[in-house]
Amino acid sequence: MEVVTIDGQMFTASEIAGSNLEEILLNILEHPSTNGRIITGVLLNGEPYSEEVPHAALEVERGTIKSLELDTLTLEDMGLAFLKQGPDYLATLLEALPRIVEAFRLGDEQEANEFFLNFLESLQLLMSMLEQSRQVLNLWQGQDGENGSELSQFLDGLVEVLSTMINLQEQKDWIFLADVLEYELTDSLKKLSEILPLLIQRGH
Repeated sequence: MEVVTIDGQMFTASEIAGSNLEEILLNILEHPSTNGRIITGVLLNGEPYSEEVPHAALEVERGTIKSLELDTLTLEDMGLAFLKQGPDYLATLLEALPRIVEAFRLGDEQEANEFFLNFLESLQLLMSMLEQSRQVLNLWQGQDGENGSELSQFLDGLVEVLSTMINLQEQKDWIFLADVLEYELTDSLKKLSEILPLLIQRGH
Protein backbone atom coordinates (compact mmCIF):
# COMPACT_ATOMS: atom_id res chain seq x y z
CA MET A 1 0.00 0.00 0.00
CA GLU A 2 1.57 3.23 -1.14
CA VAL A 3 -0.90 6.06 -0.54
CA VAL A 4 -3.67 6.55 2.03
CA THR A 5 -5.77 9.72 1.85
CA ILE A 6 -8.48 10.52 4.42
CA ASP A 7 -10.64 13.56 3.67
CA GLY A 8 -7.83 14.96 1.53
CA GLN A 9 -5.14 14.42 4.17
CA MET A 10 -2.35 12.04 3.19
CA PHE A 11 -0.94 9.39 5.52
CA THR A 12 2.01 7.05 5.15
CA ALA A 13 1.27 3.36 4.84
CA SER A 14 3.25 2.70 8.04
CA GLU A 15 0.64 4.71 10.00
CA ILE A 16 -2.15 2.34 8.96
CA ALA A 17 -2.10 -1.27 10.20
CA GLY A 18 -3.97 -4.25 8.74
CA SER A 19 -3.32 -7.18 6.43
CA ASN A 20 -6.52 -6.74 4.37
CA LEU A 21 -8.93 -3.97 3.47
CA GLU A 22 -11.40 -4.70 6.27
CA GLU A 23 -8.69 -4.58 8.94
CA ILE A 24 -7.25 -1.42 7.38
CA LEU A 25 -10.65 0.34 7.42
CA LEU A 26 -11.28 -0.69 11.03
CA ASN A 27 -7.86 0.61 12.06
CA ILE A 28 -8.48 3.86 10.19
CA LEU A 29 -11.72 4.37 12.14
CA GLU A 30 -9.70 4.02 15.36
CA HIS A 31 -7.13 6.59 14.19
CA PRO A 32 -7.21 9.85 16.22
CA SER A 33 -8.01 11.88 13.09
CA THR A 34 -11.12 9.83 12.32
CA ASN A 35 -12.33 8.97 15.83
CA GLY A 36 -16.13 9.16 15.94
CA ARG A 37 -16.48 9.48 12.17
CA ILE A 38 -18.15 7.25 9.56
CA ILE A 39 -16.65 6.25 6.22
CA THR A 40 -18.98 7.47 3.45
CA GLY A 41 -16.86 6.78 0.37
CA VAL A 42 -13.98 4.52 -0.61
CA LEU A 43 -11.74 4.75 -3.68
CA LEU A 44 -9.60 1.64 -4.02
CA ASN A 45 -6.78 1.97 -6.55
CA GLY A 46 -8.67 4.89 -8.05
CA GLU A 47 -11.98 3.03 -8.40
CA PRO A 48 -15.11 3.33 -6.20
CA TYR A 49 -15.39 0.38 -3.85
CA SER A 50 -18.39 -1.07 -2.03
CA GLU A 51 -19.03 -4.49 -0.55
CA GLU A 52 -21.42 -6.65 -2.55
CA VAL A 53 -21.50 -9.20 0.28
CA PRO A 54 -20.66 -8.74 3.98
CA HIS A 55 -16.93 -8.87 4.81
CA ALA A 56 -15.89 -8.99 1.17
CA ALA A 57 -13.13 -6.55 2.16
CA LEU A 58 -11.41 -9.42 3.96
CA GLU A 59 -10.52 -10.84 0.55
CA VAL A 60 -8.74 -7.65 -0.54
CA GLU A 61 -5.17 -8.23 0.59
CA ARG A 62 -2.96 -5.33 1.59
CA GLY A 63 -0.43 -6.14 -1.12
CA THR A 64 -3.02 -5.50 -3.84
CA ILE A 65 -3.82 -2.01 -2.55
CA LYS A 66 -1.80 0.70 -4.29
CA SER A 67 -3.91 3.65 -3.19
CA LEU A 68 -6.80 4.13 -0.78
CA GLU A 69 -8.85 7.32 -0.61
CA LEU A 70 -11.58 7.76 2.00
CA ASP A 71 -14.29 10.32 2.67
CA THR A 72 -15.70 10.48 6.18
CA LEU A 73 -18.38 12.36 8.10
CA THR A 74 -19.06 12.88 11.77
CA LEU A 75 -22.15 11.19 13.17
CA GLU A 76 -23.73 14.64 13.50
CA ASP A 77 -23.04 15.49 9.86
CA MET A 78 -24.44 12.12 8.81
CA GLY A 79 -27.60 12.71 10.84
CA LEU A 80 -28.05 16.14 9.28
CA ALA A 81 -27.46 14.68 5.80
CA PHE A 82 -30.22 12.14 6.49
CA LEU A 83 -32.58 14.95 7.46
CA LYS A 84 -31.76 16.96 4.35
CA GLN A 85 -32.56 13.94 2.17
CA GLY A 86 -35.85 13.52 4.01
CA PRO A 87 -38.05 15.99 2.03
CA ASP A 88 -37.21 14.43 -1.35
CA TYR A 89 -37.62 10.92 0.06
CA LEU A 90 -40.93 11.90 1.62
CA ALA A 91 -42.21 13.48 -1.59
CA THR A 92 -41.54 10.21 -3.42
CA LEU A 93 -43.55 8.27 -0.83
CA LEU A 94 -46.49 10.67 -1.00
CA GLU A 95 -46.46 10.48 -4.79
CA ALA A 96 -46.63 6.68 -4.68
CA LEU A 97 -49.56 6.44 -2.24
CA PRO A 98 -52.50 7.16 -4.63
CA ARG A 99 -51.43 4.39 -6.99
CA ILE A 100 -51.29 1.85 -4.15
CA VAL A 101 -54.67 2.98 -2.79
CA GLU A 102 -56.27 2.70 -6.23
CA ALA A 103 -54.88 -0.81 -6.77
CA PHE A 104 -56.32 -2.02 -3.44
CA ARG A 105 -59.72 -0.41 -4.16
CA LEU A 106 -59.86 -2.03 -7.61
CA GLY A 107 -59.13 -5.43 -6.05
CA ASP A 108 -55.85 -5.94 -7.90
CA GLU A 109 -54.30 -7.74 -4.93
CA GLN A 110 -51.09 -8.90 -6.60
CA GLU A 111 -50.13 -5.52 -8.00
CA ALA A 112 -51.29 -3.68 -4.87
CA ASN A 113 -49.32 -5.93 -2.54
CA GLU A 114 -46.19 -5.60 -4.66
CA PHE A 115 -46.44 -1.81 -4.54
CA PHE A 116 -47.34 -1.89 -0.85
CA LEU A 117 -44.37 -4.05 0.21
CA ASN A 118 -41.92 -1.84 -1.69
CA PHE A 119 -43.55 1.22 -0.16
CA LEU A 120 -43.41 -0.30 3.32
CA GLU A 121 -39.71 -1.00 2.98
CA SER A 122 -39.08 2.62 1.93
CA LEU A 123 -41.21 3.98 4.78
CA GLN A 124 -39.37 1.87 7.35
CA LEU A 125 -36.05 3.09 5.95
CA LEU A 126 -37.22 6.69 6.32
CA MET A 127 -38.27 6.08 9.91
CA SER A 128 -34.93 4.44 10.65
CA MET A 129 -33.10 7.45 9.18
CA LEU A 130 -35.18 9.81 11.32
CA GLU A 131 -34.50 7.80 14.47
CA GLN A 132 -30.76 7.75 13.80
CA SER A 133 -30.79 11.50 13.18
CA ARG A 134 -32.76 12.06 16.37
CA GLN A 135 -30.22 10.14 18.41
CA VAL A 136 -27.01 11.66 17.07
CA LEU A 137 -28.36 15.23 16.90
CA ASN A 138 -30.24 14.99 20.22
CA LEU A 139 -33.38 16.16 18.46
CA TRP A 140 -36.87 16.13 19.87
CA GLN A 141 -35.60 17.16 23.28
CA GLY A 142 -36.73 20.77 23.21
CA GLN A 143 -36.05 22.96 26.21
CA ASP A 144 -39.03 23.21 28.58
CA GLY A 145 -40.78 20.64 26.40
CA GLU A 146 -40.78 22.90 23.34
CA ASN A 147 -41.36 20.70 20.29
CA GLY A 148 -39.91 17.71 22.12
CA SER A 149 -43.07 15.95 23.22
CA GLU A 150 -44.99 16.82 20.05
CA LEU A 151 -42.34 15.38 17.73
CA SER A 152 -41.77 12.33 19.89
CA GLN A 153 -45.52 11.63 19.92
CA PHE A 154 -45.56 12.02 16.14
CA LEU A 155 -43.06 9.22 15.63
CA ASP A 156 -44.93 7.01 18.09
CA GLY A 157 -48.13 7.69 16.16
CA LEU A 158 -46.48 6.81 12.87
CA VAL A 159 -45.31 3.50 14.35
CA GLU A 160 -48.94 2.76 15.36
CA VAL A 161 -50.19 3.51 11.84
CA LEU A 162 -47.49 1.27 10.42
CA SER A 163 -48.49 -1.56 12.76
CA THR A 164 -52.15 -1.16 11.77
CA MET A 165 -51.27 -1.34 8.06
CA ILE A 166 -49.23 -4.52 8.52
CA ASN A 167 -52.07 -6.17 10.46
CA LEU A 168 -54.63 -5.26 7.81
CA GLN A 169 -52.36 -6.56 5.07
CA GLU A 170 -52.00 -9.86 6.92
CA GLN A 171 -55.80 -10.02 7.34
CA LYS A 172 -56.27 -9.20 3.63
CA ASP A 173 -58.66 -6.39 4.50
CA TRP A 174 -57.80 -4.42 1.39
CA ILE A 175 -60.54 -1.79 1.60
CA PHE A 176 -59.75 -0.86 5.19
CA LEU A 177 -56.04 -0.84 4.34
CA ALA A 178 -56.73 1.51 1.43
CA ASP A 179 -58.60 3.83 3.83
CA VAL A 180 -55.70 3.87 6.29
CA LEU A 181 -53.23 4.58 3.49
CA GLU A 182 -55.34 7.32 1.93
CA TYR A 183 -56.32 9.14 5.09
CA GLU A 184 -54.27 8.30 8.20
CA LEU A 185 -50.88 7.66 6.61
CA THR A 186 -51.19 10.46 4.06
CA ASP A 187 -52.04 12.92 6.83
CA SER A 188 -49.10 11.68 8.92
CA LEU A 189 -46.64 12.04 6.06
CA LYS A 190 -47.93 15.52 5.21
CA LYS A 191 -47.43 16.50 8.83
CA LEU A 192 -43.91 15.09 8.66
CA SER A 193 -43.23 17.28 5.62
CA GLU A 194 -44.03 20.27 7.85
CA ILE A 195 -41.86 18.98 10.71
CA LEU A 196 -38.74 18.16 8.70
CA PRO A 197 -37.68 21.80 8.09
CA LEU A 198 -37.88 22.36 11.84
CA LEU A 199 -35.69 19.31 12.49
CA ILE A 200 -33.14 20.46 9.91
CA GLN A 201 -33.04 23.91 11.53
CA ARG A 202 -32.56 22.42 14.98
CA GLY A 203 -29.90 20.04 13.66
CA HIS A 204 -27.56 22.88 12.68
